[in-house]
Amino acid sequence: MPKVDGGELVARVMRENKARYCFSINGGHLFPILAQLRANEIKLIHMRHEQATAYAADAYARMTGEAGVCMVTAGCGLTNAMTGLCLAAMTNSAVVCVSGQHPNTEDHQGSFQEAYGSEMLSSFAKYTKRVTDWSTIEFDMRLAFREAITPPQGVALVEIPQNILYHGDEDKRQSPGGMRFTIDDVRSAGDPAKIDRALELLAAAERPLIAGGDGIFWSQAGPELREFVELTSIPVYARRAGQGAVSEEHPLAVRGAFKKPFTGRADVVLTLGFRFWSGEHFGRPKTWNDKAKYIQVDPTPSRIGWQVPAEVPLVGDPKLVLRQMINRIKELKLDFSKNRSSHWIKELAEVRSNFEHQVVENAKKFQTNRPIHPARLARDLVSVLDKNCTVVIDSFTLSGWMSQNFVCRFPGQIIDAGPLAPVGHGFGMGIGAQLARPGAQVVMVMGDGGLGIGGWDMETAARYKLPIVCLLWNNSSWGPSFESMPLLKDRTDPFNMLQDIRYDKIFAEMGCHGENVTDPDEIIPALDRAFKSGKPALVNVIGDKTVGHPTLGGNLLGSTGTN
Repeated sequence: MPKVDGGELVARVMRENKARYCFSINGGHLFPILAQLRANEIKLIHMRHEQATAYAADAYARMTGEAGVCMVTAGCGLTNAMTGLCLAAMTNSAVVCVSGQHPNTEDHQGSFQEAYGSEMLSSFAKYTKRVTDWSTIEFDMRLAFREAITPPQGVALVEIPQNILYHGDEDKRQSPGGMRFTIDDVRSAGDPAKIDRALELLAAAERPLIAGGDGIFWSQAGPELREFVELTSIPVYARRAGQGAVSEEHPLAVRGAFKKPFTGRADVVLTLGFRFWSGEHFGRPKTWNDKAKYIQVDPTPSRIGWQVPAEVPLVGDPKLVLRQMINRIKELKLDFSKNRSSHWIKELAEVRSNFEHQVVENAKKFQTNRPIHPARLARDLVSVLDKNCTVVIDSFTLSGWMSQNFVCRFPGQIIDAGPLAPVGHGFGMGIGAQLARPGAQVVMVMGDGGLGIGGWDMETAARYKLPIVCLLWNNSSWGPSFESMPLLKDRTDPFNMLQDIRYDKIFAEMGCHGENVTDPDEIIPALDRAFKSGKPALVNVIGDKTVGHPTLGGNLLGSTGTN
């Protein structure tokens, strides 16, 4: 029988799992796989840094609900990718990473690019496997895809020693086993008795609230959540990948920027694939009500009762559980009409109205500021964005101002850095998002600190003709001035860079569209030209160096919280 090297086996399983793109940087440890991608209808997206390969795969997964795939060479290739892989793991994003490795016959001998990825990633990856024999490559790859895509979604690593990858022996190939694996294969419904108990609590509640998280996105439960909210008139707060499952334009949507009066006072909370991570203050008062009764729905039992006690623990897929609840409400003819005219709903309308009015009024104060104030920049950006755009947040300063101004309309519309909170992920994620959503606007809201880490992948976007737009907050510093950080003032050297670098000119040399903005009245025209250029574009905005995130120094709406 003909010999089949490990590269062909890896590519077959990628194609089997509908991988359309492989984000990678080449290396000799990967050549057999790279040689098989085109034959298996997988497009190689060759990046400028391994960290960006993981970011792109993560964003692609958070856009499509499919596993994103990245591939890196041995040793430094994998260590470079670790930050991006850790971010994907902490955001429960389905990413499969294939890594080359030194020959296992040279273990602990000082082999070229010797490193042990399974050991390095074991603290955060859901699945790691160092392939030990050519005959198990397909099995190990299939298991990686299954582990990445099943709840809780996460990162799977398969590292293949060079002597095994280059080897081929069809006679010893194991049975191919199962084919493509999807989330639909493992959905489970909830206990009917607990469904009834949950509805009983919700019907009796005076201040009910729904909290949706990543599980809403991964279970594709957006339609069911919207139907349930309309049926019960219960306010909904959604974050992470679930944000926008009920459009934040909806009168029952609670936005993160004004959540605390509702999360902190709800008496019954229905959580759906929701994690009480640090951004939610671990479910503690005053952000959350410790007297509330929590109904927790999650497909992973260990995530229930993790940070807050579960009055009703409901193990099940959010999509199926919501459908059970909807059907049961109709069967029992439960009446939730009291919610429509409740003080709770009226209060939500008042808080929303007051918040929106305050944002507008405060923005007026800085309308003509020079240097440009981030409040003006955020409002102008939002005014020109399409409703179906994707926004990648890669700036600490602008993240708070965008939270106040941007309204999320569908899951995956906002991609951020999650609990790991690195910077420099913007370009990689922008590339992944644009490939997942061809034709849609993709804008990266970035700072110049992040640009210095990941900016060279703008050349990748130019090479593949991906019209991503970078809105750069250029304050020539790793943070605002020490006026916003009094603890450090006069006690350490400033965190400055060279002043007002013309990054637009740098990227124009690569064929990108560039704009430089110092006048606030030029923000919108510059953005319009950038989006219409049809090219990767960078809008270099010279910002006020004294202004940081709105929670620093009590700026504007900091007291409302932006988590």
